Amino acid sequence: MGGLFSIENPVWRFVNKLLHVLLLNVLWIVCSLPLFTMGAATTAVYYVTLKMVRDEEGYTIKSFFDAFKTNFKQATAIWLILVVIGAFIGADLTVYMRSSSISIFGMILMAAFFAVAVIYIFEHIYVFSLLARFDNTVWGTMKNAFLMSIRHLPYSILMVASNVILTAIGFLAFPPILLFGLPLMAFVNSLFLVKIFDRYQIKED
Repeated sequence: MGGLFSIENPVWRFVNKLLHVLLLNVLWIVCSLPLFTMGAATTAVYYVTLKMVRDEEGYTIKSFFDAFKTNFKQATAIWLILVVIGAFIGADLTVYMRSSSISIFGMILMAAFFAVAVIYIFEHIYVFSLLARFDNTVWGTMKNAFLMSIRHLPYSILMVASNVILTAIGFLAFPPILLFGLPLMAFVNSLFLVKIFDRYQIKED
């Protein structure tokens, strides 16, 4: 019986991580309310989930706010840049969708929009997790996020697919999963990201 209720029991460890994710979702929502702080909140979530995957999590609230404050300026700059880029992509796509003409050029343009949108999604996954893990400039982080997403394309596709599946399950089959929000997707992404980041981690003596 002692083993059943031990904190080292796999079941309790799983439940404990779920509770951490639930708490992270509350913190993420509250800290994202001004909207322009969403980048910093997302970076803080990844900071914690990357540690959770490695079983290095400590005090979730303290870790979250430490990362939020440390990365606030860079995360906010990256978030605003991505918002502007996303607005352009959305505007161009809206104009195209309202166009009644269908041509070969239009199909090529649509394919280009789709490719850009996929890369944009990849950037969102990698850029904030990279910022949470490595020190770099804003442009350096964004560039590396793009390069990593292409270099590790199978992982990138798996992360996007898992996020889509989790969202679909939440809206179509099991609504309670929505209580875990973005941090649940960040945690799942972190399972793949730690494997990628380990390849770039400088080994210290």
